Formats: sequence, structure tokens, C-alpha cells
Amino acid sequence: MTDHTTSRTARAQSIGHALTVAERSFQLLTTGPDPLAIDGRTTTGGHLPQRPIDLHELRELLLAPGIDDPAKDAVWTQLVRRARSSDPAWVIGCVGVAMPGLKNAAARIVRTTPSRHADDIVSELLTEFVAQLPRIDTDRPNIAARLIFWARKGAMRARSRELHPTARDPRELPAPPASHEPAPVELLLQAAQASIITAADAELIIATRLDGLTIQHVARRQGTATKTLYKRRHRAETRMLAAIRDGELRGRRP
Repeated sequence: MTDHTTSRTARAQSIGHALTVAERSFQLLTTGPDPLAIDGRTTTGGHLPQRPIDLHELRELLLAPGIDDPAKDAVWTQLVRRARSSDPAWVIGCVGVAMPGLKNAAARIVRTTPSRHADDIVSELLTEFVAQLPRIDTDRPNIAARLIFWARKGAMRARSRELHPTARDPRELPAPPASHEPAPVELLLQAAQASIITAADAELIIATRLDGLTIQHVARRQGTATKTLYKRRHRAETRMLAAIRDGELRGRRP
């Protein structure tokens, strides 16, 4: 086995260990005679089965084509409200329903991170996700995307902290970087935080520009028209370029 393969395997195992604990707890809470469930009859939009839906099934339904963004937000409004009820089971429920997005975010961040740091970074991703449940504004759209956005931001902070620890001796300070321009993901996070683009726009650009997914793939996954996503991405990128040109974002001038 090559060093590259060993490192990649160790990183995958590290991600798996951090997230598998949460996934295992989620599975325990969503199986058996009394699983965590929401009532599809009380969810607006009419896109869900009109009956109790356990959270494991709910996760699959939210990933299926045909569930539009307002329906997803209606579901997440219920989930967040229950997570705020001081019942820790519903916090785990939220983590479990968001697990596909959390895994994607973790994989992107640790892809270029030494494997020894991966578990701490992914733990911070989960910690920040949970910390945002009491704070997230459920009156604004794209609740899940914004939760993942903040979780990613927490993981990026942990990554920076692990890779660039504070030196106590000036002689230990690292050499200054050759460029002060932020990495693309950091620039997108800045833009979303400044409300230049939305968190969902940032996720779309990351998925299709940096992660190699096609617009068609994302459109099928979201149940959205391909043309709609092309237009959304174009508008978001145009706003970002204007913000960079006007000095609102620290990036390479177009």
C-alpha cells in the first residue's frame, strides 16, 4: 500500500469515526417501536406522506427529487423547533437528517488536511452545527444550507488553528505566505457571511466549481430545473465579482 493510499485511508477512517458516532445514535433513535418522527400531516406544502414519518425515512425523502426548497424549510423549521425543546434526542435527530450534507462538507475540508488533524476538524464541524440550532433564523429560507454553512465555517476555523498554531517564540513563527488572497472556499464563506450571496448559493458554487459535480446532478438531487440553477449560479458569481472589484471582498481582482 502506498503512502498516498495509507493517508487517504486514515483520513477516511477519521471522518468515519467522528461522524459514525452521531450516525449510530441517530439509527438507535429512529428504529424500534417508538422512533423519532414528525407528522407529515402538519407539514406545509403537501410534499410529504400524510402520516407519521420517522427521521430516517425523512432523510431519504429530503434527498429525493421533487421535494422543493419551501417544503424542505417547512421540515427543518419543525426539526429545529423540537431541537430547541431541551430534548437532546431531537438535536441528534437534526444531526442525523443533515448527515449527508455534513459528510460532504467534512470530506471537502479534510481532503487537503493531514490525517492526524481530521478528527478534530470534523468534531468541530459537528459542534458548530449543534451550536447553531438555537440561533438559526427559521424565518429565512435555506435553513439546512445555512446550518451546513456555519458548520463548515467552524471546521475551517479548526483547520486553520491546527495547521497554523500560535508560536510562543518569535523564531518559531512560520514564514509569511506568498499570497494573502483567501482560498476559494474561504472567499465564498466571506461572501455568504456578508450577505453578498446566500449560503445555498455558496454551496452550489462549491459543489459545481470546486467539487466537480455537474449542474444537472445537483438539479436532480434538489428536484430543481437545471436552467434555474445555472441562472442562480451566474447571478451569485456576478455579485461576487462586483464585490471583489469594489473592494468588499478580499480576492483576486477580475
